[in-house]
Amino acid sequence: MAVIGRRGKYAGEIPEISHKELVDKAFHYLRLSYTVVFRERVDSTSENPDAIGFKRGFSCLIECKASRADFLLDKEKLFRKRPQDGMGYERYFMAPIGLLEPSEMPDGWGLLEVGEVARKYRPVTMAHDSERFFERNLQAEVAYLTSSIRRINISMAVFVEKAGEG
Repeated sequence: MAVIGRRGKYAGEIPEISHKELVDKAFHYLRLSYTVVFRERVDSTSENPDAIGFKRGFSCLIECKASRADFLLDKEKLFRKRPQDGMGYERYFMAPIGLLEPSEMPDGWGLLEVGEVARKYRPVTMAHDSERFFERNLQAEVAYLTSSIRRINISMAVFVEKAGEG
């Protein structure tokens, strides 16, 4: 674990957590409440979320940040500067506990923190809840879902074809 000075209430050690591990945590976190969940898919849309979940017409986007530098670079993305162009009815950043402050979140964004109780157990807690983004890029969300379904159908067709070859 890296020890870094921290403003605010949390003054403990910041757990070293890889971006991949954060994405896995985000995926499993969304699976608890959302019907359809994806992680780290590069798509034709302008935004490629680390994890996004869909249920009953609503969506929740999670961007994972393992470093402050990555978080600071994220602010420069066009759809961060223009929230109505981004995806997600709810939007969160997920980071190791102590890396980011709730006060640093862009307007409306929530913060999910991944802590460490034991090496194998990293609980996710909500440090700051997301507001709702009524104005969002629904076209990008539909394109993302359509592309995902198409890829699943292609994968299933290949699987069925190969299974029938024997």
